[in-house]
Amino acid sequence: MSSAPVSSPSTGDASERKATLFCQTCGHASPADGDWTVRTVGGRRRLRCPDCRSVVDERRVLDDRPSPLLRRYVDAWHRYWSAWTTLFDDGSRADC
Repeated sequence: MSSAPVSSPSTGDASERKATLFCQTCGHASPADGDWTVRTVGGRRRLRCPDCRSVVDERRVLDDRPSPLLRRYVDAWHRYWSAWTTLFDDGSRADC
């Protein structure tokens, strides 16, 4: 089994080289947001080479939604706080 030689670009500035991904199998080069095939499965994001389908990059995807447990905690806190403040609310509002 032979593999194609992989070479890095010799021209261009450092920012271009850092923003370019290279396929180690076939040598395909493209920007990180270029023509790579992107698929997210099981909480992992994979970038595959469009030419040879090799995985070029694989990273865990962070879920920025709050967990159901956190949501329940916040809802319970809100209910308790609302009940507590209505105990002391006499209907008048102080200007701060």
